[in-house]
Amino acid sequence: MNQVNGYLYDPHTHTAETSKCGHLPAAEVVDRYVAKGFTGLVVTDHLHPEYLSRVDTQHNWDAVMDHYLSGYHASKARGDQVGLDVILGAELRFPENDNDYLVYGIDEQWLRSNPYVCCMSAREFFAKFHDQVLIIHAHPYRDGNTVVFEDAVHGSEIINGNPRHDNGNDKALALCRRHPEYYRLAGSDTHQAGDEARSGVILPRRVTDSYAYKALIEHMEFHLWSPENQSFVDADEQMRKERQA
Repeated sequence: MNQVNGYLYDPHTHTAETSKCGHLPAAEVVDRYVAKGFTGLVVTDHLHPEYLSRVDTQHNWDAVMDHYLSGYHASKARGDQVGLDVILGAELRFPENDNDYLVYGIDEQWLRSNPYVCCMSAREFFAKFHDQVLIIHAHPYRDGNTVVFEDAVHGSEIINGNPRHDNGNDKALALCRRHPEYYRLAGSDTHQAGDEARSGVILPRRVTDSYAYKALIEHMEFHLWSPENQSFVDADEQMRKERQA
């Protein structure tokens, strides 16, 4: 672990309790991040039509949310025990394609009060919620994807650390060069052992909820961290300097 001047958080993680593709129980995810010296993580379990087809057998949104939040609750309980900040986020996918969007600035009440948000289109979601939540395109060019709705996000991951995909980080960086107003983020996209703690953000102070995390991102009070992708970290820092000049 490289020396970090600040508090290290991973804004892109998953749990086995909620995400079908997650292979690590929530408590184990937390323990692995504690062992790696992180201060916190954001649980961004998948919420998309395929998930609904698997769990929404009674067409009961509250029951869906009980299941969906189980991974976060288990993470939070373990985090409280061991001193790791666990924050609620979400990773949405809409019916139109396989794009994924990380959403921050939410809580349980927001999720329960906005049923079936993943059944909208990306642009419909942005039009309705862009002034409430932070919407970050996750790995926009993963595995050759070319369908990117550049007008329906606040920013993009330029570093996705998942080791089993061609994440297209270079193309995501080029996307952000075209849109210097975008927020640029980094996350590990943790699903199984070995995924954890590959990328993250350094914050100037600890945060314990999604609203505080969103506020730091919007005020540019963060820096990217990814020892395996230092050139992208450097590119982000250079873009910051250019914007401030």
